[in-house]
Amino acid sequence: MKVFYQAGRGWKQSPMLPHEWGDAVVLSYNNWDDYSYRTTLNAAVFVNGDKIFSFAIKIMIEDVDDTAIYLEEISNESWDGEFPIPNKEYISVPSDVDFYSALLGKLEAKKAKEVLLNLRDAGYLEKIENDPSIESLVKDDKFITSLLREAGAKKAYRDGWRIFEEHGDSSISDFTLNIRTREGSVQPVNFMFNSAVLPYDINVLIGANGVGKSHCIKSLVEYWLGIDSGSKTELERLDHVPFDGFPNLSKLILVSYSPFENFVLDIEDENLIEKNAYKYFGFKKRLEQDGVEKIRVNHNLPATDSVTSLIKALKDDEKLGFMPNWIGKFNVISTVLKEALGCEKLAVKLKDGLDENNPFLPEYLFKMGGEQYLELDRKTHEELSFDIIDYEDRIDYREGVVFVRQGKKIELSSGQRLFCYIVINIAGEIRRDSLVVIDEPELFLHPTFEIKFISMLKKVLSSFKSKAILATHSLTIAREIPTKCVHVFHEIEDGLLVTSPPFETFGGDMQRISSYVFGDSSLSKPFDEWLEEKLIEYGSAKRVIDELGEEINEEIIMKLTGLEEGNGK
Repeated sequence: MKVFYQAGRGWKQSPMLPHEWGDAVVLSYNNWDDYSYRTTLNAAVFVNGDKIFSFAIKIMIEDVDDTAIYLEEISNESWDGEFPIPNKEYISVPSDVDFYSALLGKLEAKKAKEVLLNLRDAGYLEKIENDPSIESLVKDDKFITSLLREAGAKKAYRDGWRIFEEHGDSSISDFTLNIRTREGSVQPVNFMFNSAVLPYDINVLIGANGVGKSHCIKSLVEYWLGIDSGSKTELERLDHVPFDGFPNLSKLILVSYSPFENFVLDIEDENLIEKNAYKYFGFKKRLEQDGVEKIRVNHNLPATDSVTSLIKALKDDEKLGFMPNWIGKFNVISTVLKEALGCEKLAVKLKDGLDENNPFLPEYLFKMGGEQYLELDRKTHEELSFDIIDYEDRIDYREGVVFVRQGKKIELSSGQRLFCYIVINIAGEIRRDSLVVIDEPELFLHPTFEIKFISMLKKVLSSFKSKAILATHSLTIAREIPTKCVHVFHEIEDGLLVTSPPFETFGGDMQRISSYVFGDSSLSKPFDEWLEEKLIEYGSAKRVIDELGEEINEEIIMKLTGLEEGNGK
């Protein structure tokens, strides 16, 4: 497979494949500006005439300020566009770590390596080839500021080459997030995701309301994306270092069903090339009305998102399933939900007016309660995608994904339905090495369902080698997490203190966890106050016990006796 630069394309145009080039990686013009550095090119991988993968790539050429303009100029002279670039030292970094998987999915390892050598891939040359000629280039400010500006490129540079190692491990490393408090001080939070024995796949932020858990999440998102409080200019202004080492995530997914939090909703308008690096799920959506952008709250978004995410999972499986490390998204969704609910089908409701006489459709259509439904699975999606109808336009997205058993809709509580939607939404968007952040999952779950949700989440995370952070008040969730992964937020006189409990929380005593997190009286304060009032009212523990009669229990007797002794009576 060869690498070509295709001159004469506009910056909004994707590369095309001239017939004579055969299988190729084709690059073309882009005018993207990284703080005055211009290194970005549009890129695509073509196999058998089909475009199998689109991405962006940044190429830094020695003594060249604008990569695209330089390549256009030499193409107009005598260069035929085939890499390597003649008579110049250069290095490159792709915007997406999946580029390496795309190559290995279609090429032998030797030929894939030849592509990376022609592109002078920085990570591959540095870690596999040990090429000393790139040492000065990777230390150049242009490399740090432009080629490694975005999170996706950082992940590609750090971990992309590992796919060529027999036991290459690109999994998420532990990292420290340095959050700025309201007082202007810096509080580190040490996220631990790796243990040889204990389950470190989920970290928990826990503490009282208003102590800074949501601020921690907001900071993490903005610092990782490099926007708002995490922008280069803002970090330089504050002289703030957000991480001890940049987190090697491929994607960040945020789930928050609180209407009061102010998280990043999307990055469409941000000055970033990689728009798929972040996804928000919640009740909020940015809309434009009469030319004015507004944020609207829509409580049905989880349902509509679940349909969109399920279809995305099917499309991703179809499009990217050739990659050697691809995990089938639909299979994960189906397996997890079938185990949790006993459902046999995942279906969507169809709008009125679908032509039932279409000879292709009856196999996939069925009725429940007089309404028409379509079963969605890989076979349905693949076959309907080739049919003349656009089945996506026929779906009633408002009802969400429907779970079917023995021909009937499984009736779920609103909380059960929401956590099933969350599983679908996460799995539809997740990539290998993603970080899933969920704000207060207990808002919509009964304690029994909290455990079930954690179990379902762990299965999704495990399938995609991903990790999660949960901000919560739930002691039920906290006792499912090892203590080094539990981060307790305390409000102190000087600001904020984040610690881990000095005892094991995993399977630990809930009262002990509560005492450490919320203070000794968090669970029993109203109970203690009531007993103290009765002790004053009746004058002695014995009289209170006598008055309660058959309503007395052992805990009340012990508490009353302790209160009386504590008061010196």
